[in-house]
Amino acid sequence: MLSAKILPLILVLVLAVFPPATVQAATNPVNLELGGEGATPWVISHIKPGDSGTKAVELRNTGGQDGFVTIWVSDIISTEGLNPESEMGDTAEPGEAADYMQLNLTATGLTTDISLPAIISDLPQSAVASNGIEIIPLKAGGTVNLTWEWELPAQTGNDAQGDSISFTINYLLRECAITDVSGVVNADGVFTQGVTANSESGKGKLTVSQGTTGKTKENQPLSEIWIIEMDNEPPPPPLNKTIVGLYYEAGPEGTTFDRPVTITLAYDQSDIPAGVSEGELVIAMWDESALQWVELGSYTIDIVNNTISSPITQLGRYTIFAPPPTPPPLPPEPVEEKKGTPSPTEEVIPPKSLEVDMLGKTGKVEIGTDGTVGEPLILIDRAGNFTLDIESGTKISGSGGIELIRIELRITDIQIVVPDNMVILSPVYELRGYARNMEIADINFNPAATLTIRYDTEKLPENTLPPFIANYAEEQGLVQLQPPSDATIEVGVAKALISHASLFVVLAEVLPPPPPLPARFEVSNLIINPQEAQLGETVTITFTVTNEGAAAGSAELYLIVDSIVRMVKEVTLAGQSSETLTFEVSNLAAGRHKVEIAGLSEQFSVVRVITPPEEAGVNWPVIDLGVGAVIVAGVLGLYFITRRPHQM
Repeated sequence: MLSAKILPLILVLVLAVFPPATVQAATNPVNLELGGEGATPWVISHIKPGDSGTKAVELRNTGGQDGFVTIWVSDIISTEGLNPESEMGDTAEPGEAADYMQLNLTATGLTTDISLPAIISDLPQSAVASNGIEIIPLKAGGTVNLTWEWELPAQTGNDAQGDSISFTINYLLRECAITDVSGVVNADGVFTQGVTANSESGKGKLTVSQGTTGKTKENQPLSEIWIIEMDNEPPPPPLNKTIVGLYYEAGPEGTTFDRPVTITLAYDQSDIPAGVSEGELVIAMWDESALQWVELGSYTIDIVNNTISSPITQLGRYTIFAPPPTPPPLPPEPVEEKKGTPSPTEEVIPPKSLEVDMLGKTGKVEIGTDGTVGEPLILIDRAGNFTLDIESGTKISGSGGIELIRIELRITDIQIVVPDNMVILSPVYELRGYARNMEIADINFNPAATLTIRYDTEKLPENTLPPFIANYAEEQGLVQLQPPSDATIEVGVAKALISHASLFVVLAEVLPPPPPLPARFEVSNLIINPQEAQLGETVTITFTVTNEGAAAGSAELYLIVDSIVRMVKEVTLAGQSSETLTFEVSNLAAGRHKVEIAGLSEQFSVVRVITPPEEAGVNWPVIDLGVGAVIVAGVLGLYFITRRPHQM
């Protein structure tokens, strides 16, 4: 029975700062200082399930050289408490707190290939651990703030009660080269000039061409780029691959480009496994979401300078792969002599195994003693770009019917010359077999197998015929293979029937560009100003003429007013261009007029303005004098009447 009581759990955390690894050799080294709450040990007690908290740490690079920080935990000690959880039946050392306590970290420039938050035991426990945690970059004179979050999950069982845990968080600052691109990247993220970023020792290089647009994973323009030679162990390669040389961080991680940039990595010939040629090297990128390495399909090897280059559109972690050493020939199988007549049981011969390696995806398939496949077989590479569909009953053999023990698919750097009207859409694949003595042999399929290759649609030009798969041999050159009778056209996919294996590639025939369309003129936007003009006023007629063809040409335009050609104008225009023309007419009679040009028509009016005759005016001064005279005469008459003597 579990107790509901949880006794205190104590967390003691000590932080350690390591000097830069290259400080002795540098004249202006990095120098790491620890600040904030991280400057002193953390002691957190009385923790119970569901408790959590945060601690802030400040890292400063007080040196004069850019660097990056590697973080790991060490000295993990989980101790049983004074009140061991006897009801759980587990009272022995060590304690169980380390199985539950979780840490999370957030910071600008944080890169890691582990999922956070994580229990303490899942965090990297050395500076060279493959599950690394880094802060990139910590520039000279710069500061980065880290937030550590700890939590004892609520679902923690009683088996951690009373336990305590202590551990050390370590920080190591290493030098690196950071390339400032803020001065050559505009606000839209476009590089206004080409840039090359080199790693500290020059063994890694990023080349960005002018006009390329680069954005961070936050969709912001780039201010700096880098390629860093990592010291920690990379994630393990596939079983059939080995890592050659160094492990690189190209960053900022998650940055994408609208056109390929070039990553170039150097290698030492002494690192290449015995029996492996330089032409078999490939660059691989770590896929964080799928947690696996992905080989790049296109690359160039410079055997003079010992470098391999590949176009990429995303920054992340890269390295060089090589196949393992060529295995020694298998010893011949012993032949056992049998006496007497064999029984039916003795005559049963078990099926044989055929090894298959499809670009690193390996396995074994059972075939009959004569190489016949008993069940339908589909061979496919890890990325799903190359698929071989083999029907049941198909016989797989080498040249002359010899027995094969291995089929191998690889991408070759053989340069195939194609006609000028052809474009290559896929890598050049080589499918080859190995006989029992490990000699390379051709592969024959009877009946034919179906080959499917996926190609990059972005490489497909306009105006092409449907892509097809071609077989290449030095004697015959390129030979177009026929698709299955039931195949349908699918963008990004090409199919073909193959009866033997060698070099395969997807091609498309580019049709010649169509001849330019002849000149063709159209008139539009006919405007008359003014729509009503006075007699004698000039009328302006404007319109737009457009050459909608692709070729330059000329045309005569007739301005017709009232069914009479008033003007003729010849216009010459380049293809897909236009021009606005203006005509002026005057001396038109009063009335309605009709304008026509190249099938368009409009009407306007000319009016005559009539001025009315001047009317006889009233002579108000004379009238005023007459009225005044009448008034004066009346007044004088009245005066004399009133002055006459009265008669008795």
